Amino acid sequence: MVRYIPKQSIVGFAQKTINRYTFKLPVSVDTICPHCKRKINYHIEWITQLNTSLNYTITHCPACQGQVRFIQIIEKSSPDETLLSGEIFIYPGAELRQPVKGSEEFLADGIDRTYLSTINAFNAQEWTATSVLCGRALEGVIKSILPPEETTKSLANQLGELPEHLELHKPILTLADAIRKGGHLETYFDLEKEPNEEISALMVDLLDYLIEYLFILPKRIEALHDKIENLSKPVPSPDSD
Repeated sequence: MVRYIPKQSIVGFAQKTINRYTFKLPVSVDTICPHCKRKINYHIEWITQLNTSLNYTITHCPACQGQVRFIQIIEKSSPDETLLSGEIFIYPGAELRQPVKGSEEFLADGIDRTYLSTINAFNAQEWTATSVLCGRALEGVIKSILPPEETTKSLANQLGELPEHLELHKPILTLADAIRKGGHLETYFDLEKEPNEEISALMVDLLDYLIEYLFILPKRIEALHDKIENLSKPVPSPDSD
């Protein structure tokens, strides 16, 4: 599997001229290692023979020494067609959670930075950090809509108050009802609780869907309702039929 490297992960560029073409080449990239799942800064040295269609290089994770390939698909990016740059991909590509498409356009800078940090913590499998950052991002999202006197209530009650301040309908009320009935999830925003991967995934699901619904697209909250409500059901004993 090949994975795309977002532009904000590229730390530095260098330019090199071959014949009449000047290449804009990434020299440093921050991304998750597909082998050890740690966030790594890869220093990239491209092969000498540059190509106007595709370039690649082989490098290793500085933490675990796992081998990866970086691939650059070239696109002409200047009016005179002499400056060449393109999209960057990594192979193998770890299965990583991606931010909701369009979040950087619609979220305030502070909320967007916290949201991206939440995604990075989840991809690094830091479940406690995910819960803390997710809570901060949710707080920022809700505080951007509710008046201060409403933000001291529980998460479920704050969500229940949103329709009074926005034109919202059944999905957001259904989500608030699910959290109220399955209050098990809300307790993991408390630092005394230790979340696992499943809980962390549901917490980030909650944040993603609120961002989509409140700032991008009003959809998919209904599916999350069933997952959260199931948290309140007892887990069957291994010995039960």
